[in-house]
Parts: sequence; C-alpha cells; structure tokens
Amino acid sequence: MELDLYKVSLVFMGLLNLVLAGWLLLGSKPYRQYKDYHRTRIAAAIWMIAFALGYFINVSLKLRFVWPSAASALTVTYFHIGVICFSWGFTPLLNHEYLTRRVIIRDLAIFLSAMCCYWTVAATWKNAPLYTALSFIPFFLYGLYAAIVFYRTYNLVSERKIRMKYGNLLGFIRWMQMCCDLIVLFGLGSVAITGIFPLEIWPYIALLWIGLAIYVTITLSVERYGKVIIENASV
Repeated sequence: MELDLYKVSLVFMGLLNLVLAGWLLLGSKPYRQYKDYHRTRIAAAIWMIAFALGYFINVSLKLRFVWPSAASALTVTYFHIGVICFSWGFTPLLNHEYLTRRVIIRDLAIFLSAMCCYWTVAATWKNAPLYTALSFIPFFLYGLYAAIVFYRTYNLVSERKIRMKYGNLLGFIRWMQMCCDLIVLFGLGSVAITGIFPLEIWPYIALLWIGLAIYVTITLSVERYGKVIIENASV
C-alpha cells in the first residue's frame, strides 16, 4: 500500500508541476516588456519542469528501490536546479543588477561541479547513506549562500529602490519573503531528509504532498504579482 501510494504521488505531483509550469509559460506573453518579472515566471516554470521530470524518472526506473544512491543524486539534482531558478528569478526582483554574466557562469560552474560530486558517489556505491549524505554538501553550501544573498538584498533594498516604473512592489515584500522561506525550508529540509532516510518511503510521500502546497502557493503568488504589475502600469 505504501509503495503504491508513493508511485501514485510521484505521478500526480509530476503532472501537477507540468500543469503549473504550462500555466506560467503560457501566461508570460503579456509580461515580456517587464524583463525581471518575465524571467521570474520562466525560471519558476523551468524549476517545476525539472521536478516533474525527476519524479517521472524516479517512478519509471524505480530508483528508490533498485538504486537508492542514484535516487538521492537525482533528487538533489533537481533541487539544485530549483535553487538556481530561485536565485535567478526572485533575487533580481529586488536587485535588478544582480543577475550578471559573472553570476550565471559562477552558478553553472558550481552546478556542474556539484553534479560530478552527486553522481560520482551514486555510480560508485549503490547504497551508501553516509557518502551520499556527504555528497550533498555542495548543495547545502550553495543553497545557504543563495538564501543569504536574497535575505541580505531584501533587508538592504530601500523603499525608493523597490518602487519600479511599472508598479509599486512595497505590498509584495512579505510575499517575497514568504516564498523564500518556503523554498529554503522545503528545499534544504527535503534534501536533508533524503540523506537521513535513503531507504524509507514514508518521508518521501509526506514531502511530495507538502510540495503540493508549496508549488501551488508560489505559482498563485507569481500570477497575482503579475496582475498587480499590469494594474499599476495602466494607472
């Protein structure tokens, strides 16, 4: 029963993520002139597509049962993509000069190096919980750094900088912090649980359904933010 619920949850969440990603992508056309916000929608969609593909790969190959270390490596891979998308999509809403070529190259270099770490351990040991957990260190370091950058930017930005030519972001500061809180807690917490319980099934079922609330909340918040931009632009 537990295994069936796990498989059904993976498929359902994968489909849900694709639907939410499609909603963000198809609805992004009216916002092309608002570069920072348009990028946020695209980044959020890419993040959800990465998660959906990860879920489908997990359920189709049954990695959690036949190759636990690979399942963990796959999980931390799409969570790492999620952190990059958050960093590239949300932080620039507060600091429009944040996403430079240097930052992009740096983040991609870290990602590729981390991928080598995650998958080298997975390829070397079929089931090695300690080594698998240690291989997650690059993810935690990058995730903490991305969160610190966001919170620092959040705290340093003045009301004048938050006011943009196409709308006032002051009413959405709490929304931004809430999104970051959810992403940080869910992302770092999920990868930590993956390292602690590599062979258990029930933690992943719980995380999948918690993720439902996270994905829907962030998607609706991003959508609502776009509508406010349009409303302010027409005033």
